[in-house]
Amino acid sequence: MTMPKRARDAVKPQVISLRTQLVSEGHTRIMLAETENSTFRIHCYGPKGGENGLHTHIDEDHVFVILQGEAQFYDLDGPLPVLRKNQALMLPRGAFYSFENSGDEPLVLLRFGAMEKNWKGGRLDPDGKPIAGRSQTHHSKQPVFIENAYFE
Repeated sequence: MTMPKRARDAVKPQVISLRTQLVSEGHTRIMLAETENSTFRIHCYGPKGGENGLHTHIDEDHVFVILQGEAQFYDLDGPLPVLRKNQALMLPRGAFYSFENSGDEPLVLLRFGAMEKNWKGGRLDPDGKPIAGRSQTHHSKQPVFIENAYFE
């Protein structure tokens, strides 16, 4: 990236709202901001929802930050400690994981993704096989929104 020649040509900061509607079932995934090399999303999972298929991102580091609820993450060796509000999990590219909402309330989390410039969105299962798109094996069912209930 080349730097702007003049300050007025510089890229501007972006203020982002973390408000999202809560769900009783399923999952929402909202892009809050993105650049050439990173993504910033807010997700909401109903109780018992999650990314239930063990997988890895082969060209992306990412971090999950718990804002509400609790999440049980797993790696190739089994369960990790349950994460709760204000805790996070760093997943370097190549780290296998899955997770589920382990609580009784909606799980709200932030997902920061940092990709290499040649990011292709590649994901693999533990056998090294590519995972296509947003398969049902790896993501929850359609969201059921809780009327007038928001994380803010």
